[in-house]
Amino acid sequence: MKKAILAASLAALTTVGLVLGGCSAPNSSTDGSSQASSAAPGAASDKTVTITDHAGNSVEIPANIERIAVDEIPIASTYLAYNDGKAPKLIGMSQSVVGALKDTVVPEMAPELMDVETNYFENGELNVEALLNIKPDVVFYNANNTEHYEQFKAAGIPAVGFSTQGDPTQVYADWLRLLEQVFQEPGKMDEKIAYGRQLIDDAKKRSAQVSEAERKRALIIFNYSNGTARVAGDTPFFGYYWLQTANAKNAAEGTSQGLAPVNAEQILAWDPDVVLIGGAGQANLTVDQVLNNSAEGLDLSGLRAVKDKQVYSNELGMWSWFTPNPDAPLVANWLGKTLYPDEFSDVDLVKQVKEYYKLIYNFDLSDDQAQDILRGSTS
Repeated sequence: MKKAILAASLAALTTVGLVLGGCSAPNSSTDGSSQASSAAPGAASDKTVTITDHAGNSVEIPANIERIAVDEIPIASTYLAYNDGKAPKLIGMSQSVVGALKDTVVPEMAPELMDVETNYFENGELNVEALLNIKPDVVFYNANNTEHYEQFKAAGIPAVGFSTQGDPTQVYADWLRLLEQVFQEPGKMDEKIAYGRQLIDDAKKRSAQVSEAERKRALIIFNYSNGTARVAGDTPFFGYYWLQTANAKNAAEGTSQGLAPVNAEQILAWDPDVVLIGGAGQANLTVDQVLNNSAEGLDLSGLRAVKDKQVYSNELGMWSWFTPNPDAPLVANWLGKTLYPDEFSDVDLVKQVKEYYKLIYNFDLSDDQAQDILRGSTS
């Protein structure tokens, strides 16, 4: 059930991102800085400030925000990173996100997040009247979801849009920068973003040492259902960027979508060196199912990756790792070590995960918790 909840949430994220948005964040940057800006003094009343969000909208928000609701965008983990592992002022999220977070360390890290209001979503649909009843000062939403933005605008709820589009190693930093603007705390995330960028750059440097002849042909399966697998295609989207980060070739040659629907026959024709499964909850598919040929309607037993046992997955960290979230620097290293172990032989991933969670979330992971995140979903 929890896996289905997360899959539904991620489906909403990817659908909005692919259908409503472009392929890059309207206001994303390459150095960790945000294009959002506070208005000059006097641009709004003394009790409000005006910022520009990732949708390019000028949004007047309270200067002192006390009540925050979240639309269907998985920003909870980023919000926790911003607040050192706590969730102050967050009063509402969708049940799909809350349900998925129960499978992470969040209930231990920030139990208050498990008790937020979720009743402004009915069967996955936004109910603005119910949202108004919990009296949010501001709502955070997917910047590409113009339909929801118009509903918030009509209801008089200040809404700040966060873009999900672009390279996941940059998107989470842009979200942190926009939160700095929302709370008028410029520079607050400098250390965390710089630390993450150092890990990402190191991973990319290591992967770049792999020669052209040794680059792996990898296939990312984001999810599977009823004979159809959705794989990372040639169009820039989450998986496309991750394969670039890892210096891997995309086995899904010739696809024209960010998430391309394909069948087993097509995957067998591609015959990738490595298969990467989207992770707990999102994929509806496990490593064991692929290796044991037990996924109904998906016989991949003929793949060289299956024969060589080069099929991998990851568990939930703070959120599904192949989608935008603050664990992105860890993903870059996990992916690099999975594909090119020789280049990452001195990287202790368990140690790295524990140190990262301490600095980013102010949370002490046990060795077992770190290993569970890295071990991946097998059954």
